[in-house]
Amino acid sequence: MIIQQSNATFATSVTDNLFLKRQTVAPLVEKTADTTTISQAAQERLAVDNVNGLNPNTTDLYRVEGPVYSIEDMVKSKGRPLIAVKMTEAQINEVKLREQQEKARENVNFNYAKAHQYQPIGQVIVNGKLVATVSDAGSFESPQMIPNLSDLPLSPADRLVEIARAVKGEIIYSNFLPTMGGWMGPSAPESALPPITARSMSEILEQEIAPAMEKKIAEWEAQTGKTYPRRA
Repeated sequence: MIIQQSNATFATSVTDNLFLKRQTVAPLVEKTADTTTISQAAQERLAVDNVNGLNPNTTDLYRVEGPVYSIEDMVKSKGRPLIAVKMTEAQINEVKLREQQEKARENVNFNYAKAHQYQPIGQVIVNGKLVATVSDAGSFESPQMIPNLSDLPLSPADRLVEIARAVKGEIIYSNFLPTMGGWMGPSAPESALPPITARSMSEILEQEIAPAMEKKIAEWEAQTGKTYPRRA
């Protein structure tokens, strides 16, 4: 399971649904402007899902789920004439290239994060049970929700103290207990990432397809003397 939040990517183990309980707080800004985390279990699950076509986060966006309706039928059901613009081969190829470029950047970020993993500097335990593990970046992972924590970036030491006070726990700095199995690391600097030269689908829609649609609508209105019903 991967959760995308602002500029960071978090991945946790799905074992015993622990990913539903994981809590992550923003680490120090200067060290983790972008952060990638992944667990071995998540990597294995994603690999299987990619093979089986079950991964909703894959760049392959052409799977169809649920009922399928004809665009023409949907338009006619609203009393509108069908006016459509077919994407050119060049536009389709550009969208595919954009997906490839984004995937290449994801791979570089993942490998960079794996090579520069953050290390645990302390844990908070209560009655001998692990409550939270704090990394040297100031972020932490926990198998439970911990209320009333600051949303501000704190130093690792301050975060440990804050969590310990919140749960009335003890801080340990060695002989760490087993964690949830995830790991974290910084994303690669922009200079190390492959460039993106292709436009996104939304950019192509805005720059080329929408104007082409407006032109076709204007032509239809001139030919029929009617106003195109833009809203049902």
